[in-house]
Amino acid sequence: DFKKFNPKSIMVDYPDEFIRKMRLTGLISLRGAGRFIDINRNEQTKVDYALATYSDYKKYTTEESYFEYMSAVDENLISFVAKPVSVGERDAFLAKWVGIYPWNRIKDEMLNLAKERLTKDDVLKYLSNPVRLEFLVSLAIKSKFPNVRVVSNYPYDDEGLPTSTAGGVGDKGDIECFEDVKGILVEVTMSEGRMQTMMEVWPISRHLSQFQKGTKDSMCYFVAPSIFKDSVMQINYVKEKENLSILPKTIEEFLTHVENNSVLYSTV
Repeated sequence: DFKKFNPKSIMVDYPDEFIRKMRLTGLISLRGAGRFIDINRNEQTKVDYALATYSDYKKYTTEESYFEYMSAVDENLISFVAKPVSVGERDAFLAKWVGIYPWNRIKDEMLNLAKERLTKDDVLKYLSNPVRLEFLVSLAIKSKFPNVRVVSNYPYDDEGLPTSTAGGVGDKGDIECFEDVKGILVEVTMSEGRMQTMMEVWPISRHLSQFQKGTKDSMCYFVAPSIFKDSVMQINYVKEKENLSILPKTIEEFLTHVENNSVLYSTV
């Protein structure tokens, strides 16, 4: 019975969920301040393949045959490589979005994440919390320190929005910043508690060690909604044993730092 369906679910919730799922594939971009969806041209080869291969939808007569089809892995979809985005293009994308989101808006959205509040923004609502945090931290740095070169290592769509988190590919950190001759690595996470301790500090130390090979005068910010005490103990151990400078900061502490300092680099 159609009356059993909530109209809001049909017209708002289901379309939003579809868009979120499609964003995970990286195949679509958001246009018009989140009002429209379009093909992500950085993934055009994959899109063309998907349309050519899957547009003719086969009907299945049994559940078994359908699940067999769904369980098959199409290696071609995995093998396609997205169009690379140069450092110059990344910088231009950040400048574009800093022009769209002023500082107070960036700050408010980061505080939403810190306090586990939902966003009402028509673009940001389609980014999962970890992806949104990486994006907003990148914007915050570029907004407050326009002369700092900010290299965000998350994958981009053709509008400059992240399609997922950076993920530590190639032992690179989330966000690499260059302030004169100094390097600042920024690692962000939404994880808290024991999960944070298990998942974050050791990879961060590895990323910072790799980062220092190219920029010797380097440090790292570790940004999360809260910093678990065991994570602090791990960070202190890394500093003592490997002489790596990792500064843990909550989202709110990081906002205070970038808002009240003239330089990004810090050792305290």
